[in-house]
Amino acid sequence: MSKGTSSSLPVLAHSAKPNSLITRPCAHFHPTIWGDYFLTHLPTSTEGDTDMEQIQILKEDVRKKLVSPIVNNFYFKLNFVDLVQRLGVSYHFEREIDEALHQIYCTSTNDNNIITHNDLHHLSLLFRLFRQHGYPISSSMSFFNI
Repeated sequence: MSKGTSSSLPVLAHSAKPNSLITRPCAHFHPTIWGDYFLTHLPTSTEGDTDMEQIQILKEDVRKKLVSPIVNNFYFKLNFVDLVQRLGVSYHFEREIDEALHQIYCTSTNDNNIITHNDLHHLSLLFRLFRQHGYPISSSMSFFNI
């Protein structure tokens, strides 16, 4: 082969057509048990509207729980924030989660306030959520009363 020629063969118009002499085996699949229901079913507009209304109601309910004031026990709110994050819907409530964690951080880091933890789960959840959201929290156990 010379340097100026291409290494591949040219495709001619008559060779690009499918060869009618080649037969391919046909698969004989059983008919589906669902029939054509999903091909012909069109949801009504009221189904979509009620779903969107229900979603908005549930989002507002979660939002209210996140922004509710902390009384004495912030373990519920820590667990709730963790649950919302694990469910993968925290992107809807980023501002509310930041406010809730800021409120917990300010309450728990007062000079006179010592956090008392009865179990390691809440302590580790507190560390993880604070560090995950960029709050400077010391790992020294002298700050916490276990």
